[in-house]
Amino acid sequence: MKLFSQVITDENDIYIYFELIRILQPASILDVGMALKRMGAISRQAMHCEIPRDALLDGIDWQPEIDFPVYHKVYSNIYTMDQFPEQKYDLAILLAAQGFVNVKLLERIAVSAKNMFFDADDMICRNYMAAKYECQAIQFEGRTFGLAKIEEKNV
Repeated sequence: MKLFSQVITDENDIYIYFELIRILQPASILDVGMALKRMGAISRQAMHCEIPRDALLDGIDWQPEIDFPVYHKVYSNIYTMDQFPEQKYDLAILLAAQGFVNVKLLERIAVSAKNMFFDADDMICRNYMAAKYECQAIQFEGRTFGLAKIEEKNV
């Protein structure tokens, strides 16, 4: 089953996901690929970290055929790639997305988000984001992540 090849098991990915949300305190988050689902999280909490209840947390589900009722409580709204939301989010997160990332997806995210947190080890994502937006590299435990400021370029 493809889901298990995309499960997020790296504790550093899990930690950085929650830590970035804690630091940035976005009011709205678009979790592209539903990292929480792929982490196996059953709430907005993990590793002594928490996504505030009042934060809008929407997900783009890459595998909607695998549906667990708990995720309808974790996420405010769940969309598929065909139902990409039209709302503007403070932060979009795209982690552990190898095999799913392409330019069309990145363009759709850029229209929907003011900032994007991504796995900079994914060359397609890193090259596209660095060429188009101001990006900050975040090094953590041998991994490289990126935080792109998209909003300024969309105006």
